[in-house]
Amino acid sequence: MSMIPASLPASLVRSFWTLADQGVVSLGMFAINIQLARTFPSEEYGTFVFFLSILLALQVVNVSLIQYPLSVEGAVLDRGERRVLAGRAVLMTAGSILPLSGILALVGYGLGMPELVGPSVLYFIVWQVQEIGRRGLMSGLKHDKALWGDSVTYLGQIVVLNLMALGGHLTLERVFVAMTGPALAGAVVHFAILRPSFAGLSELPAVCRRFWSVGHWALANNLFLMLRVQSLVWLMAAIDGMASTAAFQAVVNLVNIANPIIIGMGNLVPQIAARGRSTVPEGAGALHPDEQAWLAIRGYVVIGAAPLLVYYSLGLLIPHQMLNIVYGAMSPYADQDWPLRLLSIGALSGYLAEMVCSYFYGVQRSQFALVVNVTGTLAVFAVVGPLAAMYGVAGVCMALLFSSLLRVGAAHYYLSKTRTAHVAR
Repeated sequence: MSMIPASLPASLVRSFWTLADQGVVSLGMFAINIQLARTFPSEEYGTFVFFLSILLALQVVNVSLIQYPLSVEGAVLDRGERRVLAGRAVLMTAGSILPLSGILALVGYGLGMPELVGPSVLYFIVWQVQEIGRRGLMSGLKHDKALWGDSVTYLGQIVVLNLMALGGHLTLERVFVAMTGPALAGAVVHFAILRPSFAGLSELPAVCRRFWSVGHWALANNLFLMLRVQSLVWLMAAIDGMASTAAFQAVVNLVNIANPIIIGMGNLVPQIAARGRSTVPEGAGALHPDEQAWLAIRGYVVIGAAPLLVYYSLGLLIPHQMLNIVYGAMSPYADQDWPLRLLSIGALSGYLAEMVCSYFYGVQRSQFALVVNVTGTLAVFAVVGPLAAMYGVAGVCMALLFSSLLRVGAAHYYLSKTRTAHVAR
């Protein structure tokens, strides 16, 4: 029996499962970060954050060139065709793992941390397998099915790490190994439900070319989007050490509690926009397909905005209490009030830009999203140096807020320009 009444609008049902699935993912990563921040000294937690940022940076390649095209194309296919497309995406992911893992190994050895190379590479490989299974289900808007494997993965990681911490066995070298087992179990669940088909492999080169055509703009865009935040982790490590990296991440952890909404809607909106755009217009006064796509996603954007406004208002008004609750009054991160205020405002404004960029992905106007994110990244690079030198972690957060506001302005400009062009036609 379904947990959702049949009388509810489809947008609410899809939003529920999207947010539930992304909630499990974000809850897992939030709990892992809090556990490690409370267990490890600042230097060790900062080192974990640094390696995790490298993993996230490398994942951008698969997200852009494989998972995004799979989501857009799979959203308009029937179940059988989607299974075939998912099978080809699995093979493409397997082909990407070796070079990406090689880059990770080079970074680890280059930084003089060989003890973390093996565990982090192992986790990265399993994580990519688990993630493509998840995205294959999501391409058919099966977020309720993806929830099963994601629960095994991320809730399982919480359980394993907490048991290791209670037993006194949790060390920096063991973190990635501990995360690998639940991720592998989650991948098995995803693939058991997805059942990708590997028929017609002769068409794989054509699919690769098509995915590149769809995803290359997204790759450029996501690289700039990734650099906008992850480069700050690397900057803090370079100029002020891993302890400052840990303090910055401690604030980001609280802001990221709302990620189920931002990322969940970001995963859903391109698929809804693609479906809205594919609807055959009728009549002389029919809307342009891109306008149909915009109307299709507006309700989802509003659904996500309401709880974000409530949560980030708390970050703005009572940051000290939030930090004390999560980290403890004696924590080295308990005095980061102003960074939390700044990032709360930036995250709320950034949500608007993210939703417009997600719409651009769905209507295959990724070049507009690229301009929005290039604007934001260049803004960070332009001001973060002097601000970080003067104000430390708070200065880095100021740079992110400035960047978020510019992204909102650029997103509004290109959205208005696109819709005005449609009206003119």
